[in-house]
Amino acid sequence: MKKIILIILLLFLNAEEKIYSTVQMLDEVRIINSESLQIIQSIMTEFSGNSVDCMDYSDEMSCSMSSGCEWMMGMCMGNMDNQGVNTPHFIALDETNGYWFVTTIASGYIAQFSLIDNNLIDTYFAGDSPALLAIDIQSKIIYCSRMMPMNGMGNMMPESESNVIQALNYSAMGLSASSQQEYLINSPAPHGLAINHDGTEIYTASNTADWLYKINTSTGDISGVPMDEDVNNPPDQTTQRLKPIQCLSVGNKLFVSCSAGPWMNPWTGEQIVIPGKLQMWNAINMSLIDTFEFEDYSSPWHIKESPVDQLIYVVLSGDNLYDTESVASIRFNNNQLSLEWQTYNDNFEILHGIDISNDGQDIYVSGRGDGNIHKLNANGEYIDNVFLGSMSMLGGLVIEKKGLPALGDLNNDSMINVTDVVLGINIIFNPMMSAPYQSYACDFNIDGSINIIDIVLIVNIILGIE
Repeated sequence: MKKIILIILLLFLNAEEKIYSTVQMLDEVRIINSESLQIIQSIMTEFSGNSVDCMDYSDEMSCSMSSGCEWMMGMCMGNMDNQGVNTPHFIALDETNGYWFVTTIASGYIAQFSLIDNNLIDTYFAGDSPALLAIDIQSKIIYCSRMMPMNGMGNMMPESESNVIQALNYSAMGLSASSQQEYLINSPAPHGLAINHDGTEIYTASNTADWLYKINTSTGDISGVPMDEDVNNPPDQTTQRLKPIQCLSVGNKLFVSCSAGPWMNPWTGEQIVIPGKLQMWNAINMSLIDTFEFEDYSSPWHIKESPVDQLIYVVLSGDNLYDTESVASIRFNNNQLSLEWQTYNDNFEILHGIDISNDGQDIYVSGRGDGNIHKLNANGEYIDNVFLGSMSMLGGLVIEKKGLPALGDLNNDSMINVTDVVLGINIIFNPMMSAPYQSYACDFNIDGSINIIDIVLIVNIILGIE
């Protein structure tokens, strides 16, 4: 009976797509209903074991006297030198097996959770400010990039001098170093990160050197090209003209957002402002196809492709002084980039993450400066928002698009076939290695036990036997 109640509860909670968003200054991940924008759950990311909550102190003296806390911008915050501060940054989902992952840039962890109940499965200390994630779902490997310098943020945002892309295996047993533990590129701060459709290639961009890299995950071969033809600098030279933020692989094309902004020519001393850009590359030969330029001080940040059209949605972090925060839709067609629409709103203040609903109709954006999750429609019209707290400093967000698999659909591909039977038999022989979604979907008769009866029932479904 308890099992049946749990199944009904899970089905109810998964009826709508859910948003997962990092709340960096509160060390939390908030889970939000995408339709009602109601907060469903808050998950703490306290992986380093510190019990001090700096937000409890309301005056500067008490804050300063507390170990690991610092008075900043009129409130008490965790000092980034304090190992108890984690700062969750980026979230990635595996909706085939039922996991979600988050990086904590301050404490250096990659954490693995279950999509069934959001319980923590494992943490892995990656160190050196882990930032963005890319997942090879078939091979169950997760790749991690590194944090870049955040000019003007003081010590609030840690940065990395690493030139490593890290690879970890994941399973129901947790996280572990893969056989190819890391890939070493020739530039520091490899921040932008993407993976192609079959997991054979990952792509990364150095935020400080403005170089773009393609990595063959099987052979380990790495090829790199400069992103800025006006400079054409060597890979180990700090340039920071384009300042690439995120990479995105779509078919044989590779998109890169470049925050750009003020830049001083080290040879002439002249300071200029470089407009924010979206670059489109040929992922096969690593050649630049086209570039779309936004306005000055626009600071393009995270990007995401439409699931139903040839569109790239760009969140422009912007600059409060110039009111340049916005969300844009860029069409890629016939090897050209063109603007579909660009939306500004008084609610926007230093934007960060972006994702799109499974049907391509709703766009969700996180506000690093305004503390809101914003909702727009596919035409760029502002719909609604949910406020997660002042100074919460929201980071990356992602939408759970598939939800729970149907009973019998062990690989969550909307089909019940012999593949699901094979996966079910593997669970019977290796129950400890079963992923959350597979265990859930295999218990076909909902009796709390996975055995041959469940396999027979799944086979009957395939054969059309009532």
